[in-house]
Amino acid sequence: MRFFTPDQMTRDSFKGKAVCHFEIMKPETQEQDFDRLDEFISELREYVPLSRQKVLFSFAGYDADERELIYIPEVIQYTKAFISRHPYFWYYAIPHNSEFFFLAILFDEKNHTIANVPATRKFHIKTDNEKVMNLIRVMGINLNTFGEEIDDIDGSVESLKIWSAAILEKIGLKLN
Repeated sequence: MRFFTPDQMTRDSFKGKAVCHFEIMKPETQEQDFDRLDEFISELREYVPLSRQKVLFSFAGYDADERELIYIPEVIQYTKAFISRHPYFWYYAIPHNSEFFFLAILFDEKNHTIANVPATRKFHIKTDNEKVMNLIRVMGINLNTFGEEIDDIDGSVESLKIWSAAILEKIGLKLN
């Protein structure tokens, strides 16, 4: 897999297994600043459907923090606000590298249990099935609306299938 940055983004850069890597900087999360992210998401529309499931979003500047991202309130708040601003995020993001984002949406700061697996730097959030299924329903509605808007219903449906499977696998649920 080859990575490129948003400033290197062209139609050709999305070819093959190439992935655009967008880093959300620590000051942006601390200040809840969405300007650069909003601009990037807007630019991605020029590359539909090439950009579908081809963006790796990550948080930069937290390497010195020993906590996992899920334990950092500003990161959770930023993530929830970001996805609220761009509910079609799921169209662009790579599911197998972006599990943090759906876990952050499911995360309830007041009532949660996190099973941390330190050796793998993975974590699991214990949540109820209804909350998970609601996330998938909302994701489906948003992706359908976005698919109609960008004239890529098939791509939006495919994104929903991939994300649903990834979420259900991570949470340990199966669709009936």
